Amino acid sequence: MPGWMGKILYIDLSSKEHQILESGEDFYHKFLGGRGLGARLLFKFLETPHTEPLSSRNTLVFSTGPLTATVVPTTGRMTLTTRSPLTGTIFDSNAGGYWGPALKGAGYDALVITGKAETLTRLEINENSIKFVNCPELSGWNNSRTWEHLDQKLPEYQHVYIGPAGENQVYFASVSVGKNRTLGRGGMGAVLGSKNLKAVSLKGSRQPGVADRKRTEKIKEKSLTWLENSPLTASRLEEMGTSMLVNLINEAGVLPTRNFQETQFAGADSISGESLRDRMEASSGSCFNCPIACARQIIGPEGEQAGPEYETIGLLGSNLGISDPELIAKFNQLCNELGLDTISTGSVIACLMELVDRGYFDYQISFASAEGLADLIEDIARRRGLGDRLARGSLRFAREAGHPELAMQVKGLDIPAFDPRGMKGQGLGYITSNRGACHLRANMLNIELLGLPERIDRFTEEGKAALLIQQQDLNAILDSLIVCKFTLFALAEGFYREMLEAVTGVSFPEKEFYAIGERIWNLEKIFNLAVGFQRCDDSLPLRFKVEGGSGPLAGEIVEEEKMLEDYYRIRGWNFSGIPVDETLSRLELREFKHYFLGSDINDS
Repeated sequence: MPGWMGKILYIDLSSKEHQILESGEDFYHKFLGGRGLGARLLFKFLETPHTEPLSSRNTLVFSTGPLTATVVPTTGRMTLTTRSPLTGTIFDSNAGGYWGPALKGAGYDALVITGKAETLTRLEINENSIKFVNCPELSGWNNSRTWEHLDQKLPEYQHVYIGPAGENQVYFASVSVGKNRTLGRGGMGAVLGSKNLKAVSLKGSRQPGVADRKRTEKIKEKSLTWLENSPLTASRLEEMGTSMLVNLINEAGVLPTRNFQETQFAGADSISGESLRDRMEASSGSCFNCPIACARQIIGPEGEQAGPEYETIGLLGSNLGISDPELIAKFNQLCNELGLDTISTGSVIACLMELVDRGYFDYQISFASAEGLADLIEDIARRRGLGDRLARGSLRFAREAGHPELAMQVKGLDIPAFDPRGMKGQGLGYITSNRGACHLRANMLNIELLGLPERIDRFTEEGKAALLIQQQDLNAILDSLIVCKFTLFALAEGFYREMLEAVTGVSFPEKEFYAIGERIWNLEKIFNLAVGFQRCDDSLPLRFKVEGGSGPLAGEIVEEEKMLEDYYRIRGWNFSGIPVDETLSRLELREFKHYFLGSDINDS
């Protein structure tokens, strides 16, 4: 099959056995690859959605897409899907680098892992063999040390691996991909840690087939031209990475400050991308076949390190009241070394700061002070003292403290650095995202703030449901092809369908193409319904519904119910947020209906 390798590698860590499985064309045509394939395979191999995330029976699905490792630009990405320990939802995270193309090079579209190794283990996979290597000597190693060891020992391989936070099963531990890419959110690293899986190394020389090479080459050249003609993808992202957004977001009044109590930060300019560029020497890097080169390396207090991205600056900077860029760079590097999601780390610390500030919790910490923060981050990763409680995430910690309203999250996933009071469509995106508060499921930044392709009123709730759904379905497709979302700054939506058809040789009429995204979205929703998520879980924290922000957001709140009703109706779901029979039939998902038949809510 052009575009796909047609094989899936299944590994059981408990028995140290593996199988090579094949799937039919229809399977791929309905779910493509990446996120869609990951969700479908999770249903296939997970015993039940109720499987505890940190049990040996939970399943990890690493997957690529039909465009991965082809000449189409930005096709070096891969996806990891599982049930999240942080949220309890179905969860996927994707990252760039070179590991995804290596999985295809080894001959597989996906790698499915279940079971638990007896001792800390790493996997070596190539076209001809699968090796289980005991590696207790790597226990507790930070990420840079692990990377250097793997790179020296297996220089021809590509690697994913976890740090101390993953080994200690911190609920928001990340997975490192190569030297400086990350599967950041949802606690993927904790799931690897629960399986005693330290690393997976891959190499291979196989190439995916391409149905129409001439057409694919033309699409490649056109893509490169468009990417080079967009200021964002041609130079701005290479120059500053996503940190270029800080001043823009602050001016718009949607920069989280002091646990989202305020929405503008007086020290924003000092932590902006321009400030980082001017104060710290930097260089750029790129992923497989990517001309954008957004990976920023800076010279920080301890030498060369990954530069903090916008989300990190927002959550470990302004949201903690910290305006020193060198401190933010230090905390970013510490999280990267330990294997912690910087968004959730900053969020749980901000939650602690507000609890202390309001007299609800006794601890020596305060907004705008960096004293003790490095030690606290280390304690979270090592699960020492208070860090052990914080390691389970802001929602669980705030509940234990008696004030769950101070956790800025949806479904347990911490809200990124865009305040929903100034981006109502983004707010609805947080509410309805199947993995919890997420700006990547349908980033409304383009149309609510950047005006790409045109700007809409960011303060109104009217009409946001339809626009959001269109973006959610499109992003589900992009996550399944799988291509970098920065390409949306330059490429027209229809161009992605042309890419898919040229590589695979399969015709995807426009209606069927967008139905793939809708199918993936509904399949993820079915998983969450199966584990007990309900309409009440589709909601923002009280703060955003009753407290106005600052600056341009003074007096602004999110009136979510009207948007949610419109959203459910357009999605073809009932009042409770359950897909009706007609929707399931149209999307060919009726075989999954039994997963939520036990609900006491009528599905019609």
